[in-house]
Amino acid sequence: MQQQKGLRGPWSDALYVPTLHHFLGPFDVYDREETLGVELDGWDMNDPAQRAALIRRDITSQYKELGYRHRHALVAVLAQALQDPAYDFQAILEHDPESTYALPCRWDEMADPRAFFADIYRLVQQEWCDDLARAAAEDPATW
Repeated sequence: MQQQKGLRGPWSDALYVPTLHHFLGPFDVYDREETLGVELDGWDMNDPAQRAALIRRDITSQYKELGYRHRHALVAVLAQALQDPAYDFQAILEHDPESTYALPCRWDEMADPRAFFADIYRLVQQEWCDDLARAAAEDPATW
């Protein structure tokens, strides 16, 4: 049986299909509401300086464990969403009571969810610039 081409997951052999939800993984408070949830409740996601500090702490530094190709693919999904003026970033933050995934309280009330994701994009572009350039110089068809 011939293996399907494409970027494989960082921890499995499954095809890697990044979504914007992957950027929110570090903020998942499900079953951690009393620890991580309480800690994240102290951050004001409407304050650009606090938002940037949290993104640097929990995304740009934590996601270095992903390979440079995975980070490139993840950032490409974010870039595509940001290019669409009608993209509903608010929907990503909405709480689903049926899910085993939960964001901190009131994140679904964030004043400007697009600004949050634009900050993520700006900061990962800065922090991961060398790796993003390295992946961009390659042919994704060879991954």
